Amino acid sequence: MLPSRRLRLQKPLLLLNLWSMSRSKKPVVLVAIFFALLIVLPGIIWVLAKAGAARDVGTAFTPAAHPVAPATAAVDYELDQLVEKVDSLMAGDIATAVRKGDLALDFVAGLNQEIEKARNDLRTGKHERARERYLTVLNAAGRQLAAVGAAEKAQALKAATYAELQRLEPLRSTFGNTYREAVASYDAALRSLQTAAFPQAVDEFELAGAIMGDLEARSLQQLGTLLEAGQAALENHQLAAASEAFQAALEIDADNRTAKDGLQMLAALEGIGAAIQQIRQLEAAGQLDQALAGLDQLAAAHPENPVLEKQRSSLQARVLERDVQALLARSLEAEQAGDLPAAIAGIEAALKLKPDPQLQARLAQLQQRDQKARLETLLEDGFQALKAGRYEAAREHYKAAAALDANSKEARTGLEKASSLYLAEVRYAQNIASAERYIKEGRFPLAARLFNQAMTSRPEKLPPERLKKESTIREVLEAQSREVPVQIKSDGRTFISIIGVLPPDRFSSKDLKLFPDVYQVRGSRKNYKDVELEIKVDATTGSQTITVQCIEKL
Repeated sequence: MLPSRRLRLQKPLLLLNLWSMSRSKKPVVLVAIFFALLIVLPGIIWVLAKAGAARDVGTAFTPAAHPVAPATAAVDYELDQLVEKVDSLMAGDIATAVRKGDLALDFVAGLNQEIEKARNDLRTGKHERARERYLTVLNAAGRQLAAVGAAEKAQALKAATYAELQRLEPLRSTFGNTYREAVASYDAALRSLQTAAFPQAVDEFELAGAIMGDLEARSLQQLGTLLEAGQAALENHQLAAASEAFQAALEIDADNRTAKDGLQMLAALEGIGAAIQQIRQLEAAGQLDQALAGLDQLAAAHPENPVLEKQRSSLQARVLERDVQALLARSLEAEQAGDLPAAIAGIEAALKLKPDPQLQARLAQLQQRDQKARLETLLEDGFQALKAGRYEAAREHYKAAAALDANSKEARTGLEKASSLYLAEVRYAQNIASAERYIKEGRFPLAARLFNQAMTSRPEKLPPERLKKESTIREVLEAQSREVPVQIKSDGRTFISIIGVLPPDRFSSKDLKLFPDVYQVRGSRKNYKDVELEIKVDATTGSQTITVQCIEKL
């Protein structure tokens, strides 16, 4: 906002007061000079702004920036927005239109002059007058830009309408009145364009486009009718009528593929019409294989004949349908006999020949019934195997049942139980086998531990051979459960140790009692090579004596 008169009068008074407070102090003088500059500075800015405005008027087609200083800003938010909108319009759309040559320079100069007057009104406090001027500029620029837009649209429509007239010119002979109406509307639009009546030119170009759209729609409808008539006549061997219809279609669309193909088929019928008639008689009598064989012979004599190719395709479709129906009949017989897998196989074979949603639904129903029957069988087999202690077989049956129906609680429960018992059986068998191996190696404590683990997972039912093996292992381990006397002799200078039993010690002889197992004995002596022995203590062989001494020098 502009500073009030009262504020401008107060500044000199403040300066005099500061001056009178202390004439001899330099800081006070500097403060006075500072405030004096503040008073003069707005005037300097105003002069510079006037000079900039003069340059703007001299360059009429260059949109002016908004040079209003904070001291002369608009008095409300809406006026600020209006000023900003005008400045943006001049710097943006108006400037672009000038560069493209769409706006006259004198028009833009007039806008700049009106903007300058509005700025002067702002500086002198005539805010409402400034608002009116800015609105005038905004409206005038908007109208002019709208006229430019209409002119551009009219030019674009001119090119598009001319191209469309050229594209539809082949229809002139068939739809002469409509085509001439479209041309008349196009000519009227050209005259409006020459007199700068751009909105009217746009309307007339759009009318011409609508007329041509209606023309094309009617031509397509008539074209479709002619093609249908030609195809029907060709199917009934009414060759003259078919030729007439296809020729008329080509007069509407000279590149129509269907009409050209129809005329080509008419030409292909020359010389083979009688043979085609005989083949059709066989087909009508239901002798499809004979008819297809006759077509194959005729096609071999006249390769790439479009009529024969089409007839053969139609006959093959009928043969296919016959085969499908035969498969479905056999499937129904199998279903009625209770052989669901055979019924399913028949429908699957039919679907390979001819996909069909209803047939697919029937297949799904049969598969569901077959799944239910197989599920019952698998569950019964699994139960019987579980009952007999054949846990691996039971697991496989229940696993297949769960794959058929993941929602079957019986299948899931049976699979879990069978798998758990089978796992226990496997662990039992492996631990028994390991116990046997360690007994052979003389490692009786380890064999006993594995045998005890086997007993924790022992199945309820065991075959006789496993019971016999289990009894043998138990007897061996019981026999190897007592200590055995062992005497160790040395030279009194060798340190002898037994891992886990005897720490390093020197002696000439030592009596020990060891449980049957495999022990690692080590002898060491300074400046002599170490001695390592493995001894097997076995209760069945009684006491034993070993000598350990280092005698080989390093």
